[in-house]
Formats: sequence, C-alpha cells, structure tokens
Amino acid sequence: MRITAKLFTIATAITSLVIGQVVAETNYQIPFVNSVDTQEFKILTNDAVEGYAVRVKEPKSCESGVQYSGYIDNLETDDHFFFWFFESRTLPKSDPTVLWLNGGPGCSSMMGLWMELGPCQVSPFGNETFVNPYSWNTLANVIFLDQPVNVGYSYGKSKIRSTKEAARDVYAFLQLFLSEFTEYAENPFHISGESYAGHYLPAIATEIIENNKDAGKHGRVPIKFDSMLIGNGWTNPRTQFKYYQEFGCTKNGEVGPIFDKKTCQGMVDTYPRCKSLMDTCYKHPSALTCIPATLYCEKTQAGPFDKTGLNPYDIRMDCEGDSGLCYNLIESIEIWANEDKVRAELGVDPKAGNYTGCSDSVGFRFGKTGDNAFDFSSDVAQTLIAGVRVLLYVGDKDWICNWIGNKAWSLEMDWPGRTAYNEAVDHPWHSWLTGEKAGEVRSANNLTFLRIYDAGHMVPYDQPANALDFFGRWINHIPLSFWTD
Repeated sequence: MRITAKLFTIATAITSLVIGQVVAETNYQIPFVNSVDTQEFKILTNDAVEGYAVRVKEPKSCESGVQYSGYIDNLETDDHFFFWFFESRTLPKSDPTVLWLNGGPGCSSMMGLWMELGPCQVSPFGNETFVNPYSWNTLANVIFLDQPVNVGYSYGKSKIRSTKEAARDVYAFLQLFLSEFTEYAENPFHISGESYAGHYLPAIATEIIENNKDAGKHGRVPIKFDSMLIGNGWTNPRTQFKYYQEFGCTKNGEVGPIFDKKTCQGMVDTYPRCKSLMDTCYKHPSALTCIPATLYCEKTQAGPFDKTGLNPYDIRMDCEGDSGLCYNLIESIEIWANEDKVRAELGVDPKAGNYTGCSDSVGFRFGKTGDNAFDFSSDVAQTLIAGVRVLLYVGDKDWICNWIGNKAWSLEMDWPGRTAYNEAVDHPWHSWLTGEKAGEVRSANNLTFLRIYDAGHMVPYDQPANALDFFGRWINHIPLSFWTD
C-alpha cells in the first residue's frame, strides 16, 4: 500500500519541525548549570500505591523544557530507583510517553541519555554537556530509568538476579510515575531500549499486559501500551549464537569477513553442541542447565571475536579505552556523572555511591541464575498477540547482537502472524529527515524489522538523524516504507 496523503502531511510536518530545530541549534552549546542547586526534593506519596514514595526535583540542564529527576522509593525493601524525565519539545500534553532502558545486564540508562538519544550529551572531555537536536524528546515525553536496583544512580538492599524480577520492579515504577504525573497517563505509552533490553522489554511488556487486565479493579493505572521498540536486542540466544558464524564469515558492506576460513569452520563444527546445550536450557531453564550452555556457546561462537581487537559494538572500529566497553566517551560520561555539581543538581542521593556505566556485580548476579541464556521471544509473541506493535531495529555493523541473528529469530518466532511476516518483502527505508536510503524494512501485521545501514550497537549514537526519523514515524503510526505487506 502506498503512503496516503494524510500520512505524508503528518510526516512533512514532523520533518519540518525537526529540521528547523536542527538549523537553530547546530553548534549551539549550553553547559550544565555550574552552581549547585540547593533545592530540596518534593516528597510525593499516593494512597493507591502503598509502601512507595517519590522524591523529585526540577533540575536545570542544557535542556530548557520541563524535566524531573529523582527517586521512586520502595519503603518496604529500602530500594531506590533513579529516573530522569524530559517533556516533549513539541506537544507534551498529547505526545506519547516513552520509557528508555539500557542493557547490560547492569548498565545505566544515563549512558543512553548522555551518549545516544537524550537532549543533553556529554562532551568528549567529560566537562560539559551540549544540546542534542536529534533527541527523542523532540517528539515524545521520555523517561530514562536506572534499573535494576544498584545500577547507575539507583541503590538499595535488594539483589535482583533475573529479568523477571527486574520487570516487576519496572512495572511498580511505572505505576508510581503515572500515578503522580497523571497528565502523561492518558498518552500512548511505549517501552524502548537496546541490547539486554531484548530481555528486559519483552518481560516488562507481558507484565504490563497481564496487569492491565484488572488494573481498575485493583486501583492501578491502566497503561495505554502502544508499542515496544527493541534496538540490537539479545532476545533468543540459541538462534543468535548460531548466526555469529554467518555474520563473521561473510562480507558486510565494505567490512569483513571478520574471520579466516579455519575459524569459520571451527564455529560450524562446534555449534551442534552449543545448540544441544541450549536446547536443554530452553526446555528446563535454570542455572544448572543454562550456565553451561552460556559458557560453551560464548567460548565457541562469540569468543573468536575477542582475538580481533575490534569493537564488538561496531566492527568498523578498534576497541577504545580501559573500561572494556570500547568507547572513550563512556569513560567521559563517568567523569561527568560523578561531578559534585551534577549530582547535586540532579538530586543524586549520596548513598548511591560512585557512578559507573555498568555494574559488574549486577551482571554477575544475573549470570549466576543463567538469565543470559533465557529465551524471551515467546514474550515478544505474547505482546504481538495482545495487539501491541513491536519494532525490532538493528544497526548492521554491530557484532554482539547482530542483525542477521536478530532477523533469524524474528522469522522463527511462533505467533499467528508468522506466515504473513515470513512471506513479506524487505523494502527500502528512506529517511525523510536526511533523504538517505538508510536501511531496509519488513513489516506484517504488528511486527516490523528494520535493518539500519552503517550503524553499530547504539543506533542513535551512530545515526542520530535517521534514528529520530524512524522513531518519529513509528510512534506516530507512519509506515517506514512506502509499502506495507
């Protein structure tokens, strides 16, 4: 179906708005407020959500619009979840609201804010922030949440060990947030994130769907759940392990192949055992079955990449820095995040301790339960069955959660729309914001797969304008190609 005149009018308006803002803000830098704000928290409670409180501030940053930062406090468990909310730059009272989560497990969503899609990005020297004209809050209200507890600025006593446990806490957070900020509760709601969010988001989606069924009966806020956006996700490990060989042993545009023939054959020869171990894990998911599967598959299928010295998040680059995360900018963010003036302005509790981009201890706890090997594609299927739209967007220069493996599991997934989706054609995606042929898209029913050219693991970092294009069109129900199947 070709795009209608109405949709074209909407898209033109969005594009004009964004281009106008880009022109106005290009090379315009505003440093984070230099004075330490002594404003006290506002303490909010809600009788409908017992045992919780909200501490909130209105910080000043490079973003001039309405914003809130603070904590959702679980008074029973003594856990405290840090969030930073930004109103839409366009129509905040009617624009959708979007939750953003980084992955890990154990990585702070402040990295997504300060490096990828947030309105304020940290400079390479870690000494200031500047306006991001391609921020996703150009077109939506956006919440960045540090979760699970003890990630980023969040802190507490609980030792979350699995995706399912984390999903329950995120749902509780959303109930508190939307109960207190009721003006956003009527808007369409989306959940988004990248990497291990391929675990987090499907679990959160099913948590929302199940709790929505009797929300009114139990005094909960019905969440107007519109869609889920998973970027370069880790969702179905068995299938994604299988396709490391194909991705690493074939040419990818101007890059590759990554491995020599001997290495490639070794990956082929060892995958059957990897699959056998993963089959057992999938049938009986537990630490006993899934940890051995993870260790063997990581060693034989993902492990060969470690010898290359390349960045696993972008195969076009060498690994940078000393953090193990391969980007110098991540270390710059840690410098900025630990500045006294920044922590005071955001209301970061001293009990949160030193900020790190990713928590090794949280990641270790998830690893001990075998969570890394758990399959969440069935949760994606349940989300689709419930009528919620799902977008899988994947930068095609990422190794760790590459586009071939992600596309493969989307084609294998068992759901009522499988036949139509598998028979659909991959169409070109042209970014209306840049005019580029920016990727290719496949769509059927309420599932869309988007391959993004020349982007690594963090699509909004590598392709900020094109990322805003697909994001704006998606949340406004505008097709990503001129055809739908």
